Parts: sequence; structure tokens; C-alpha cells
Amino acid sequence: MLGLLRTRVRPRPAADPGRDDGGRAAAASSTAAAEFADRTHKSALLVAALATVVAPAWSVFDLLLEPRVAGSFVVLRFACLVPMLALVWLLWRRPVGRRRPELLAVVVLAIVQAEISWMLPRVANLEFYLLGFTLAIYASGCLLVARTTWTGLLVLLTWCSVLISLLTAPTPMPVQDLLATVVYLATASTLGLIAHRQRYAFAMREFRTRLRLDELLLHLERQSHEDPLTGLANRRHWDSALLAACEAAREDGTPVAVVLADLDHFKRVNDHFGHAGGDEALRLVAGLLRERVRADDLVARLGGDELALLLPGADLERARAVAESVRLSAARLRPSAFPGMRITLSLGVAVATGGQTVPPWLMSDADDQLYRAKSTRNAVSAALVHPAAGRDTTGLSAR
Repeated sequence: MLGLLRTRVRPRPAADPGRDDGGRAAAASSTAAAEFADRTHKSALLVAALATVVAPAWSVFDLLLEPRVAGSFVVLRFACLVPMLALVWLLWRRPVGRRRPELLAVVVLAIVQAEISWMLPRVANLEFYLLGFTLAIYASGCLLVARTTWTGLLVLLTWCSVLISLLTAPTPMPVQDLLATVVYLATASTLGLIAHRQRYAFAMREFRTRLRLDELLLHLERQSHEDPLTGLANRRHWDSALLAACEAAREDGTPVAVVLADLDHFKRVNDHFGHAGGDEALRLVAGLLRERVRADDLVARLGGDELALLLPGADLERARAVAESVRLSAARLRPSAFPGMRITLSLGVAVATGGQTVPPWLMSDADDQLYRAKSTRNAVSAALVHPAAGRDTTGLSAR
């Protein structure tokens, strides 16, 4: 199905290279953030699911090691399992599970910690229960992809639950058991927080590296399609966009217009004002062309002082009007850094429809019209493309 969709999507002529860079960078950042959020959700679901399996499975130790209180322990474990399963379901199926997965996972682990805290003053084989007690902290610190704050919250809730359990226990806990509990819990808290901090720092470095790579790829792609002087599309970008526009026009039966523009007496401008003056003139005209086109149109520098407009969907009347507007506006340009400079343009327009939308034909006819315009300078010449005997038709099969 994906392959079918790819074959049915027609290429569209790209806009100026720099026009949508901000949007594309934002999209890349959004994609990376979405992937990071997905990792957080999956890790939270894993932690919560493990807790719902391991906590009731510990009933085996209750039956083997603490038969005297095993019945009440098993009842407590399975009573706590109900809200834990509900939270796992929220994590798995509901939108809230994707909005706040780390919160739901920590609540599941906090239920486990509260459950074991109640058991600690009531068991004889304390070490086995302390082991299970610390597993939740290690799981949060080593598996949960989220801020370290969440493991810190779990540690705080764990210490609070232990304190409440000790204060409400039927008999005081022996000193050696109390010391063992503090040592186990302090060790798990320290290692869990350190591990979580390191893992989160690594994940954020990976995230930032991904963003930098995406930005670098966008920058390299832009450089490969952009003229460095004017910021317009370069010849490579122009050729691919023109081919795509012609293919789309042949399928739709819509027109495509090409406008070629030359700065009149550009050599004289360079000789009189230097290359800096020539560069400034090109930049001013490039900015003017950008202002005169739609979002789907393309402005390019083909080389030297030759600039071009690609106008998909434009008929001869509109293309001529755009060219005339550009010509009149160019004549009013007055570069402040180069007093006395006068800029005029000669523009050639070619428009093709349907089967005549062949890139070489459009470029050849636009070049012919440009030659006519340059015979008088500061002029526009336009014509429709007509097939003629001897024309190269290879462009028709370039699909």
C-alpha cells in the first residue's frame, strides 16, 4: 500500500530553498521530540508491567518464608494489583497514558513500595523483602526514560511509606533490622538516582545530537540547492523543479510558464561599480523577484546575471503581467550604496500547456524571447510554446 501511495503522489515544484527552512527545522525537531516521548511511554509501560507481574509473584516467598502471615500478605498483594492493572491499562490504551506516562509508572511503583513497607516490620526474613523493596527504585532509575525528578519522587514516597509503616507497626522493629532497612534503602536510593541521572543525561545528549544532525542535513540540502550570492534556487534545483512542474502539467492539462530575466548592461555595471556593485544589483533583483511570486512558484539564478521564474499554472496573460511588473519595479531600484546605478531588466516569457510542457522546449522558447527583449533592452517578450518539426521530444518521456 505504501508503494502504491508513493507512485500516485505527483512531484510538485519546490519553492525557494530558504522559504520553508524554518518549518522543516521545526518539523524535524517535532519528530525527534515525538520519538523521545514514545521512548518514555514504552519505558513507563515496561516498568509498570514488570511491577504488576513481579509484585504478586513475590507471594511465593510469602508462602515459603513467612507462612504465619502469608495469607494476609497474599490478600494485600492482590488487592494492590487491581489499581496497578488499572494504571497499566491507562498507560497502554488511554490518551492520558501518552500524556503523562512517567507519572502513571511512578504511581504503580509507589503502590508496590507502600505494600512492601507495610510488610517489613512483620517479617522475620527481612533481606528477601528488602531486595524486592529496592527493585522498584532500580527499575525506575535504570529503565524509565524521563527526568530524574520522577525517581526522586519515588524515593521520597518510599521513605515516607517506610516511616509511616514503622510508626504504625504493632511491635517496634529490631535495631539491626531497622539499620539493614536504612542501609538497603539508602544504597538503592543513591544508586537509582545516579543511574537515572546518567541515563537521562545520555538520552538528552542523544536527542540534541539528533537535532544537530537534522539541522546539518537541512543546511547541506539547502547548500546543494541554493545560490550562495542571492539565496535563490540554483541550476540543479531549477532543473528538477521544472521537470516536476512539466510532468504535473501534462497530467493535469494545466499551463506552465518560464520567465528568463537578464540584467541589462551588467558588464558595464561591473566595470563601473566593481564586482561589489554587480553583486548588490543581483541581490536587489533577486529580492524583487521573490516579492512577485506565489508560494508554489520558484525563483532561481541560472548563472551569471541570468535569473528565472517558474510559474506553474500561469497562462500567457498572467506570466506576461508578472514579467512586466518585475520590469517596471526593477527600473525603480536605486541601490543606496552605489549612487548613480540604474538597473533595468530584459525578460523572455514562454508558456506551454499539456503535451507542449517539455523542459527543453520551454527553456529554448524563453531564451528566444529573452533574445528578442534584449534587442531593445528594458523590455518583455512573450510567446506560447508550439511543437515544431525537428524538436527534441526526449523530454516527454522524462518521467
